[in-house]
Amino acid sequence: MLEHISKGSRVLDIGCGNSLLPLKLKEKGCTVSVADISSIVLAEFKKHGLGTLQLDLEKTETLKLASSYDYIILSEVLEHTRNPEEILLTLKPYTANFILTVPNSAFYRYRLHLLFTGRFLRQWVHHPSEHLRYWSHTDFLDWLQALGFSVSKSVASNGLDIFGLKFFQYFPNLFGHQICYFVNSALARVKV
Repeated sequence: MLEHISKGSRVLDIGCGNSLLPLKLKEKGCTVSVADISSIVLAEFKKHGLGTLQLDLEKTETLKLASSYDYIILSEVLEHTRNPEEILLTLKPYTANFILTVPNSAFYRYRLHLLFTGRFLRQWVHHPSEHLRYWSHTDFLDWLQALGFSVSKSVASNGLDIFGLKFFQYFPNLFGHQICYFVNSALARVKV
């Protein structure tokens, strides 16, 4: 993500948690704001001079942003929400580009777990809102297309790597663990 976003870009990182990405983007010369539900998270970023916005993504009727951004980042966020379709469509007017990352539910270890135990991914361990949605790489591409979004690029950020041979780069649906999607929202249209 850091390489993809050019210097001088206006960026909003939603659901940033304790990520270092907003700080690295600021160092790079971007104008960065962060949004999170946690006031503790926001207070820490405010100490570093970043703009902050407290919001609850589940309440799309209150998702009104004061300005637009070159990029809105939702990294490892959408799978935790009940209404990811509404979230993206509500945020669409505020950006030309989304950068989205989600775990790949078709990752080979999850497939093997299903094969040998008869159980799919554990939906939650400590709290029922841990993961509410699951997508394989192929499913996520189809889901974005159904919403009318255009994916310019997708990259598996990690996964199966044996002796430097990064299988996840060649076969992301099987060997990619987490995948990053560069999405153009300017072409998005709402499907009824």
